[in-house]
Amino acid sequence: MRNTLDIEYRVMYHDADMTGRLSIPALGNYVLDAAGLHAIELGVSMQQLASQGMTWVMSGMRYQLHLMPPINSTVQVHTQISEVSRISSKRDFIITCGGQPVAEISTEWLIINTRTRRPVFISEAAPGIESMKSADTGIPKYRHIRTAPKEASACRKTTIQYSDIDINSHLYSIRYLAMALDTLDPEVLKNGSIRAIDVNFVQEVMPGDTVELAWETSGQETLVEMRGDGKVKFRAIIETSQMEC
Repeated sequence: MRNTLDIEYRVMYHDADMTGRLSIPALGNYVLDAAGLHAIELGVSMQQLASQGMTWVMSGMRYQLHLMPPINSTVQVHTQISEVSRISSKRDFIITCGGQPVAEISTEWLIINTRTRRPVFISEAAPGIESMKSADTGIPKYRHIRTAPKEASACRKTTIQYSDIDINSHLYSIRYLAMALDTLDPEVLKNGSIRAIDVNFVQEVMPGDTVELAWETSGQETLVEMRGDGKVKFRAIIETSQMEC
């Protein structure tokens, strides 16, 4: 049993965005896949938890981004558990391509009861997980976003459909991220660069739910909030900067 996992992915055409480079949502898919494969090795996979009426859900993540690799590149993903508390576990990822940095990503996870949808104690749901953690990578952890858009520049309503839902029967975490990125001007994505993203998953969004996205941009930061039934479901802050080349 390895406390860390290293795995490679090839950037396929369907993983790229309009720039011909790996898209941020596709990178997110690599990250979740690597986390799932490592959880299987450690004996704490979603399949094993499901037999006990439990599952993993993500509560937050932070992306620190560099230059995204082009189509047909081979991407190396390193992942490890960096911290374990009573109700959460932090997992870090270091992504490189040919020895060059692509991204550093920190994620935080909860185990919930699939009937009550409430968190359970990590030590009870996944005994021994404390011994599975490795030394902290030093990667910055995601920040809790306490503010809402004050004067949203735009709002958009959407209803959650079949293609938005994951194995936990709720809105897939990377779909939240994709929806947040869709609030940006395409020219920002083409001619600029996204430096960092903080994501807070506040409440589950279920099939058939109608949600509203509101966002505002100040300087090089865009604050995005998803609301539904009068409650905050999700917040993200996207930091951009001009590309140097």
